[in-house]
Amino acid sequence: MYCLQLTIRPTAALTFRILPGSILNIATYPFVPPTTLAGFLRRLGIMSAHLEIPETRINKENPPIYALPPRYQALGAYPTPGKFSAVHTTYRKGMREFNHDDFSRLYLDENKANFQLHTWEYFITEELVGYVISESKTGLEQFQKLKGYGCKLGKEGYGFLHDISPAPIELQRQTIAANPSTILPLETILQSGQLLGGCDIYNLYRYQWDAAARTIDETSGFLDLEPTPVGGFIPFVAAYFSQPVNPPPSLDYYTNGDIYIPVSLLNLLTE
Repeated sequence: MYCLQLTIRPTAALTFRILPGSILNIATYPFVPPTTLAGFLRRLGIMSAHLEIPETRINKENPPIYALPPRYQALGAYPTPGKFSAVHTTYRKGMREFNHDDFSRLYLDENKANFQLHTWEYFITEELVGYVISESKTGLEQFQKLKGYGCKLGKEGYGFLHDISPAPIELQRQTIAANPSTILPLETILQSGQLLGGCDIYNLYRYQWDAAARTIDETSGFLDLEPTPVGGFIPFVAAYFSQPVNPPPSLDYYTNGDIYIPVSLLNLLTE
């Protein structure tokens, strides 16, 4: 198994909205979910090929999805150890109705806008470390073209790819006690019978791959404008260890002695 380690630097506060959630209370994940990272990197790929980023507004019927093809699995991005990271909660005004259009009008009539207060969380971090994993080295060199590019990242905020490992990192499968470098499917902990504290639990989503996604060749689905064959999203529950725990969980990992990718996470994302 081969891995690329990415260094992402946000340009401002970020929000990765937790769904399902309240309309009035907008909570954020304290990390970049795998699907968000996949969409971010795909857009950087499109930009590096000097193409226009496609329009994917959510209010369109059946909008196309642009993500990494399943031969590359984005595993999310997480605060770099030793760097500042926090979630800040504040308030901001928002629209009360979904058809609210006062902000975009050239002229306002006498009717006052009907606002409501949102509780809003912002994820503030200096730097993020992300991971992309593949069974083969083939094609991973294309990610070097993305260095220095940036775009919108999540519901709120922007980031750019500051650095990337110069060559694919080879990982070996081992059963070892270690703190995972990524999120960990909660089911893995429950099945292991280990009693672990110090982790936060989140509802997340993964792609439901269409059959066509398995047949994408090595030269398409990344640096072009072909939509990704995704049929929808499947929910799952994950544990996130924001700080190392002692003792760490003993699990199957893909590792080089420094990076610890849970085998169960990769298996789940590639189903």
